[in-house]
Amino acid sequence: MSALLSAIAPENLLNLLIGSSLGILFGAAPGLGPVFALAILLPMTYSMSAANAVIFMSAVYAGCVYGGSISSILLNSPGTPGNVATCFDGHAMAKKGQAGRALGISTMSSFIGGIVGVLSVAFLGNLLAQFSLKIGSPENCMLAFAGLSLVAVAAKGNMLKGVIMGGFGLMLTFVGISVVTGESRFTYGTIYLTDGIQFVPVVIGMFALAQAFELADESGSMSGEAKKVSGVLKGIKEVFMHPITVIRSAIVGTVIGIVPGLGINAAGFISYVVEKNGAKDADTFGEGNTKGLIAPETANNAVTSSALIPAFALGIPGSSTAALFLSALTIHGVRTGYSFFTENGDMVNVIIIGMLLAQLAFLVLGLIGAKYFAKITKVPNTLLVSVIIVLSVLGAYAARRQIIDVFLMIGAGLISYYLKKHGFPLSCLVLGMILGNLAEENYCRTMRLSKGSAMVFLTRPICLVLVLVIVISFAMPLIKKAFAQLRKKKVQK
Repeated sequence: MSALLSAIAPENLLNLLIGSSLGILFGAAPGLGPVFALAILLPMTYSMSAANAVIFMSAVYAGCVYGGSISSILLNSPGTPGNVATCFDGHAMAKKGQAGRALGISTMSSFIGGIVGVLSVAFLGNLLAQFSLKIGSPENCMLAFAGLSLVAVAAKGNMLKGVIMGGFGLMLTFVGISVVTGESRFTYGTIYLTDGIQFVPVVIGMFALAQAFELADESGSMSGEAKKVSGVLKGIKEVFMHPITVIRSAIVGTVIGIVPGLGINAAGFISYVVEKNGAKDADTFGEGNTKGLIAPETANNAVTSSALIPAFALGIPGSSTAALFLSALTIHGVRTGYSFFTENGDMVNVIIIGMLLAQLAFLVLGLIGAKYFAKITKVPNTLLVSVIIVLSVLGAYAARRQIIDVFLMIGAGLISYYLKKHGFPLSCLVLGMILGNLAEENYCRTMRLSKGSAMVFLTRPICLVLVLVIVISFAMPLIKKAFAQLRKKKVQK
């Protein structure tokens, strides 16, 4: 009760409101993302208590991840790298004049995912932290390979093009200095390429700029002949009509959150492909399927809290955002580690209740603003194209303030526009870029630790399970095709 009273103190509620508002604004701006937002706003926590600081940063983080869905749905421009999968079905709904419905779905899905993530911290913190210790280089390597194997599902039936795009995405991750050997690869003597191909400018170009080129070919507005913006309440109700999708995606997001190196960039994408793989209506994914929007948004927001479990319970930040949370606690003299949950009872309770309230804060702000956000789809394409191009340039430049990132974004937009016109699945390229470095680094590390023996992948239980997942992922399209042919023959008889 004392923790609850502390969490709902006027000062904390004000911090929640300010943090959520700022988070949504940072998240909706393409190219910025939660790391940028938390790094900029960290100094604001210096005058707060440790619990208040974590609550404020939780509100910023949750609001930022949710805010990324707004630009993903309305402009096909992922506000954060973790919202890439939201573009696929969310923007398809917006183009059909259902932007309000899409925002209602994303808001409620984000809220439920966030609640599950916080509850996992509250009740399973130490247990999940100990489980994360069992995940070493071999498991991380097979997790990355399992994710890459999902190109067979993400390719929408065209496995060859999917594998080509996935391979192209992997190739892009090989550019730059190898973290394993320290050698420069494919840099051609340029300083810019030593840091590798930057993910954010490429993603902005692939989705936002390519979308601007498509809109330039069309007249009218994005939502066509839709007379009014509505459907927010309908979208909220639809989330509760798919409980299995919500539960499955929340679990995927929670598990991915505790695995160092994966984080939010992979969570939305992997949950999307997992959902598509198990759906009977998989052919409609990418065309405005409700489950295709619920899955990534639920998983993304489950990650925001579960990613803090290793940071709090073990003192090991699995991502840049978790490191910033640890920085806030360190500044206030709070020690993290195995005894964090047992020795800081009152403070931990205040943090958990505050994190729950942070989810509620962006839910309220999101539902109030959804109808007004959705009106952007009624803006004429001639004006909207200019807005998207300006936001794309700003987003590509803002992260590192290098003009060459803008040129990279433009090049990625032109290439993506061509590839999309010819039926190449861009989702597979993104999957390759997200998981490429994780796969390479952990494979090389595993081979060194095992002295070159690949048997290590078959002697560790988690690795063995993931090997089976990879085999099934590649075999599933062939199995489905065989069953479809058998049904066709039975019908003909």
